[in-house]
Amino acid sequence: MLSTDRRQSIVDLTRDLVRVKSLAGQEREVAQVVIAAMQALGYNKIDVDALGNVVGTLLPPAVVGSPASILFDSHIDTVEAAGQWTQQPFGGDVSAGKIWGRGTSDMKGALAASLCAAAYAKQDGLLNRPVQVSASVNEEQIEGLAFADVVQAYQPGFVVICESTRWKLNIGGRGRAELFITAEGIPAHASTPHLGVNALKQMSKLVLALEQLQAPVDPELGKGILEPTEIISRPFPSVSVLPDQCRVRCDRRLLVGETERDILDPINAIIAKLRHADPTFKAHAEIDTETIKTYTGATRTGLKIQPAWKMPSDSVIVQRSKMALGDLFNQIGYYSFCTNAARSAGIMNVPTIGYGPGYEDTAHIADEFLELEQLWGAAEGYYRLCSI
Repeated sequence: MLSTDRRQSIVDLTRDLVRVKSLAGQEREVAQVVIAAMQALGYNKIDVDALGNVVGTLLPPAVVGSPASILFDSHIDTVEAAGQWTQQPFGGDVSAGKIWGRGTSDMKGALAASLCAAAYAKQDGLLNRPVQVSASVNEEQIEGLAFADVVQAYQPGFVVICESTRWKLNIGGRGRAELFITAEGIPAHASTPHLGVNALKQMSKLVLALEQLQAPVDPELGKGILEPTEIISRPFPSVSVLPDQCRVRCDRRLLVGETERDILDPINAIIAKLRHADPTFKAHAEIDTETIKTYTGATRTGLKIQPAWKMPSDSVIVQRSKMALGDLFNQIGYYSFCTNAARSAGIMNVPTIGYGPGYEDTAHIADEFLELEQLWGAAEGYYRLCSI
């Protein structure tokens, strides 16, 4: 078990990380905190790549052959501290057995736990292979886009995604796509709407029709839901003018094997049906593309579609992880949200598991928190996984 002093060090590092605001593309200061912690803990090598991912490597004293490394990943960017907080969002305060603040659960606590636990495992002579701890960037914008560079550079034997699982051993997760649906209209004065086509009204028909779609279902991952999250009309503001365009952003949760065509074809079928009923109806759907700009100034463009993934429950990594975790593993689970595993497992086919402190539903909330017992238990779990 981790000593009292080691537990306190993990808490202290979590608090140091939380006290630094680090939105996507603004992680430079928190990256420096990570680097300083790695230096203090005796990491053999610390790298910062072109995108700003920080990766520390720990080496065992002697290695037989060339075993592939274990890579623990946590992202260091967070979302804004929106909403009404009763705690200081960047205070890192400890009370009621919890650490409070933006990023405690998602996922600076997990980073502190893995970063410290791996170093302690080396100090205690438990490493049988190299271990990398990754503090990756810009995950909140496009999952896995920046992390792909880490996986490519280090070629790990397997990856541990440290997102919250409540000590479950997650062996899969839903993917995610962002898409825009655009309806086209014809501008006219609002006093004579019969002379134009109101794109906002056309879009309302389409959004309601999308409710008729039957979401695909996976027995472990759940539903491949489609949910509108944003609506934008043009012109804006619009005074006495029918909007000539209306765009809706949708979030689509993906199941294993689903492709771009699986996402767009059902939507296009509804558009065709509405056009058949009304020849003035014009709309189209497309997957969104985003260019991220990291704190180093580097840019990377990616299609916002990240695949779902699953590991076989009888695979070597799952079985060995279960044995290593012992009483710190309570059940097999699956992420309902998308993680960097969409890249490592879903695209790059690297064996991947998820294991982390805290609860999925505390991410992104006001008064975000992480229970100390969850933090310490996950750290003990990472410590044990280092011996695989």
